[in-house]
Amino acid sequence: MTSRTSTQPTRAARKSSAEPSAQPALLAGGNPRIAKADGDAPVRAYIAAMPGWKRDVGRRLDALIERAVPGVRKAVKWNSPLYAVEGEDWFLGIHCLTNYVKIAFFRGAALHPLPPVESKNPDTRYLHIHVGDELDEARLTAWVKQASQAGSTMKKAGTAMKKSVAKKPAAEKGGAGAGAGEDTAARLIDAKIQALGDWRGAMLARLRAIIRQADPDVVEEWKWSVPVWSHAGIICTGESYKKAVKMTFARGAALDDPARLFNSSLEGNVRRAIDLHEGEEIDEKALKALIRAAVKLNTSAPAAAPAKKKARSG
Repeated sequence: MTSRTSTQPTRAARKSSAEPSAQPALLAGGNPRIAKADGDAPVRAYIAAMPGWKRDVGRRLDALIERAVPGVRKAVKWNSPLYAVEGEDWFLGIHCLTNYVKIAFFRGAALHPLPPVESKNPDTRYLHIHVGDELDEARLTAWVKQASQAGSTMKKAGTAMKKSVAKKPAAEKGGAGAGAGEDTAARLIDAKIQALGDWRGAMLARLRAIIRQADPDVVEEWKWSVPVWSHAGIICTGESYKKAVKMTFARGAALDDPARLFNSSLEGNVRRAIDLHEGEEIDEKALKALIRAAVKLNTSAPAAAPAKKKARSG
């Protein structure tokens, strides 16, 4: 038994040396160069060409993804295996670097708990696997399942929001009613706060509460992959970055700001923003006043038009 096991690498090595042309070239960091193609075959070719210990990691990852997402769609693009649910965008990619295998979760910011490594793209998170690392397959499986569903959730939310805008429900005009689009947006904002998981999530949750207190009729929306609060038009957004949570007021340049809360986007003719950093105190009274002023600005312009029309008709 022992001798048979020990000879398998030798046979594989002899086969490899006999067919050197079958081995893809390795790019910088030991990443295999595989021609762009759809399907399982190019992914298997990539994994077979992964150097050393990384090959076993690739096989385990591929098998885990297949178990977690039955019928998963595969391809190799940009010399990386990619995975998707049919009809959706890629949710995961694998890439070899010199000292580790990188797993990219393209909607990683929506996963819980967050994958540990940040990206320049705020939506993407990474997991780096080094030689000798133990794979937490339970957690990986949970991440893969969440990631495979994130694209569908975003697509449904976008469709709901488009329908909501097209129908112009009462809530969007400042009324108290809430349509399906708002419900979906609220769930996405909840998920965003939970996914951030650090001071940014707590800050965003607090800002959300302040906005709701300042304007009980505010409508929550989800646009451009960020929370948006509206009342007869956009009041502000709630964006999260590596070192700041930003509130961008859509018509901030037209608002009085006696407390000087605006500290970003000061050069523009329309927008103004507030950047909040870890540990900063929020002047709730001043912020609520600014929110109410934004609502008043949004609601006053439409009200002026009928008055003029009535004057002309009289």
